[in-house]
Amino acid sequence: MLNKTNLLKKILKLFFAFSILSILGYLYFRFDPINNLLFPKCPLYVTTGLYCPGCGSQRATHALLHFDIIGIFKSNLLFLPAILLIVYHYAIQVINYVLKTHYTSILDKSKAPLVVLIIVLLFWILRNLPYDAFNFLAP
Repeated sequence: MLNKTNLLKKILKLFFAFSILSILGYLYFRFDPINNLLFPKCPLYVTTGLYCPGCGSQRATHALLHFDIIGIFKSNLLFLPAILLIVYHYAIQVINYVLKTHYTSILDKSKAPLVVLIIVLLFWILRNLPYDAFNFLAP
């Protein structure tokens, strides 16, 4: 059982997290990361000219907040599937907590981290290949 001090700490942590996410959400909604120096550039891309798996995620976040689905996929093809997978995983946890059930997420399977790693590595490699067939993977 939570005592008052622990409950207050949890509430303050949630409030702090919500505040930070709200501020970031406003900034990504209001300002386009392409045209604004407020947002950091990818250090890997700046130093090597190679795209990391996360390159384009800031633009994808801006597009998501403006409900621009095509813009999300043009910025980073893995962004929306990753967001949906994370939401699904935590939704299962909330459902289990609220309904006292024991559903398992596909991310709870033992091979899930390996599959995710392989997908991310393939995406990283393919988006940097200099062939026209893979240009759609670059942001």
